[in-house]
Order: sequence, then C-alpha cells, then structure tokens
Amino acid sequence: MNILIRKLQTIGSLTESEKAFLLGLPSRVIVAKKGTVIAADGAVASRSCLVLEGFAHREKLNAAGGRQIFSFHPAGDIPDLQNLHLGRMDHNLVATSDCRVALIDHRDLNAVLGQSASLTGIMWRDCLIDAASFRQWMLMLGQADAETRMAHLFCELFVRLRVMGLNDGLRFNFPATQTDIGDALGISAVHTNRTLQELRGEGLIAVDRTEVEILNWSGLRARAMFDGAYLHYTDSEEA
Repeated sequence: MNILIRKLQTIGSLTESEKAFLLGLPSRVIVAKKGTVIAADGAVASRSCLVLEGFAHREKLNAAGGRQIFSFHPAGDIPDLQNLHLGRMDHNLVATSDCRVALIDHRDLNAVLGQSASLTGIMWRDCLIDAASFRQWMLMLGQADAETRMAHLFCELFVRLRVMGLNDGLRFNFPATQTDIGDALGISAVHTNRTLQELRGEGLIAVDRTEVEILNWSGLRARAMFDGAYLHYTDSEEA
C-alpha cells in the first residue's frame, strides 16, 4: 500500500496511524496483461483496484462498437474507487499495458475508513479530483482542436507522474498505442499520428515507442492551455 500512501499524500496529509491502517489493508495482487478487462461494464462491484505498476484506463463502448477512453491511470490510482458507494461498474476498467493491480475488498476498505474520518475525507477528495479532471477533459473534447487536446493530455500525465516520482526528468513512460490515444482524443488513428508529428515538428515533444520526452515544457504548456489547478495538489507549484 506504499504507492497508495504516496498518492494520497499528494492531495492531503496522513497521520502515522492512518498510514498503518492502509498498510494493513488486505489485498490480492494480480497481473493483468495488456487489453485485459480488469472490471467489466455492468458487473456488480465488491472490490476496488489499486494500480501498482503499469497503466490502466477507463473506457465505454457504444452499441456500434465505438470506444471512448475517459482517463488513463498510472501507479497509485484507484480508478474504480467510486464503486465503494455505487456498487456497479458503468464502464470498463482495462489494462492499457501489462500491469499489476491490488484488488481490495470493499468490506475491508470500509472497515479501515470507519476508523478514521480524516482518511475517509482524503479518499473522498480523491474522487472529487477525479471528477474535476473529467470536467476538464470534457472541456478539451468540446472546445479544443486535436493538437491542443493531445498537448493537454501529455501535460497532465507528466504532472501526475512527476508528483508521484514516476518520471525521469522530462521523460515519462506512457504505454498507450496510437489507437488508444485517438480513442481518448476522439480522433482517428491516422489523425492521431498526424497530430503527434505536428507536436514533434514544433519541437515540443519526442516519442519513442512507449516513452514521451518533453522538449519544451513552457511551449507545450502554452500549446495545451494547461493550468493544473484542477488537479488540486497540496503543493500548488507541482501543477
């Protein structure tokens, strides 16, 4: 649970006893291969998934098979924490890459949260920040061109990984395919490739398979119109 503690400390403060509560949480660790549906749309939810390594994403399919990816989740995230109260999945949680996840029974999580109102508040704050990120992404999908959307995605991922110590300077791992990125941005794979080339051509990023390097942070941030205030990190300078 150390990765969860690290994540929660980016958005709030934990006491030593609260850390101990989390460290004592029972869980079952599984390896999910790339493309595996970790939690399926419509399934009754009795547990939540903590990403330990790799990336997962949330997606939903329409009746015609079209896919929309809503968000990407690196280590430290619990993408389906909301099901602690909703009880049923309304989208798929999928392994973007090979990843390790810890499955935490809701019964055990509720027992821990029942011991600390403050810890419950931080978990609730995490869900609210997730909702804020979703609102920001809806704004980008509705009001920004493809290049701005892609630049914004890379900016957000970089900041989120940096606060967790999961970056390497201005480099970070992002194992999504161009099809995945296109389904997040709402554009075709061909348009995705062309948009990547545009950002490269402007000297903003370099992409080598699963690794992204930011060549010009201020330029990328300006192109994305990125303001990370919606991520609500306790250290405001992180965003």
